Amino acid sequence: MTLSARKPLLIDALQYNKPERARFEEWKRGGVGCVHVTLSIWENARETLTVIGEWNRLLEQNADLIALATTGEDIERIAASGRTAVVYGFQDTSPFEDDIELIEIFHQLGVRIAQLTYNVQNRVASGCWEPDEAGVSKFFGRNVIAEMNRVGMVVDVSHCTERTCFDAIEYSSRPIAVTHANPQEFVGTDIELNRRNKSTALIKRLAETGGVIGLSNYPKIMKNGSDCTLDTFLDMVSWTVDLVGTDHVGLGTDFYDGWPESQIKWWRAGRWARESAIPIKGFSKWPSWFQSPVDFPNILEGLEKRGFSGEEIARIAGGNWLKLFREGFVPAASARTANAA
Repeated sequence: MTLSARKPLLIDALQYNKPERARFEEWKRGGVGCVHVTLSIWENARETLTVIGEWNRLLEQNADLIALATTGEDIERIAASGRTAVVYGFQDTSPFEDDIELIEIFHQLGVRIAQLTYNVQNRVASGCWEPDEAGVSKFFGRNVIAEMNRVGMVVDVSHCTERTCFDAIEYSSRPIAVTHANPQEFVGTDIELNRRNKSTALIKRLAETGGVIGLSNYPKIMKNGSDCTLDTFLDMVSWTVDLVGTDHVGLGTDFYDGWPESQIKWWRAGRWARESAIPIKGFSKWPSWFQSPVDFPNILEGLEKRGFSGEEIARIAGGNWLKLFREGFVPAASARTANAA
């Protein structure tokens, strides 16, 4: 049976597009069964509620293409219907402000993934632009992780310092995620945003504790940037699989589209600076083999040509994320009950 006939469940663990129907149509054409979307980076609780309201209307207006998923079963059911399952997530814990109760409230509103911090220090932890020795804060940070574990919200450390990542693995009672980053050792150090990428030791520890890393084709964190070839990307997949096996590797493109260039300043500086710490040079050019999610088949077919089995491709394409989400989206008490049964 050919790969196209098998159609493995495809999960992209991070995109931050301007939400509009054109993007949802691309997901359909690319065979994407699930996308973890970004609701907020620097937005506070009130602003994030507005974004959730806007997404809820989009779900209603585009119900032929997308639907909200809050469980692993939802993801499978929606994808089986030919639509794309949308998973709500944050790229920073700013919507929680300094109120532990907001975590459960946002979970009730559908949020299932939250990155501890986006590049810089916050109340919870330290981001990858900060000194490496800074990690999860002793009180609020540990409490946030414990509460996320309790309600069923996956901890993401994609933009965090190494220390924060190791701390999060230690303090979390459930497997965590790196939804969108690459291995530092493979990519090398001569790229602009290499601090975003993860060390070999960290990737190994993540896998040992049941976590998953989503390999990204965001040019600024790929080997050779926008000139990265499909073969080089597939080399990176193979390298990571050789390191930790096929059970802990997924895809997390970090793809974005539809935004004006002015949006970059918000991503890079938010309200905490007047200008970006890294000079803004416009949007990165996506590689020729991945201009949009329509091109996902290039990756899957490339893996098949590399000799990956259908089962291995299914795990990398989405199976590993589905397992993590199926377990991680469930409140801790419910998960214990289910395991006991």
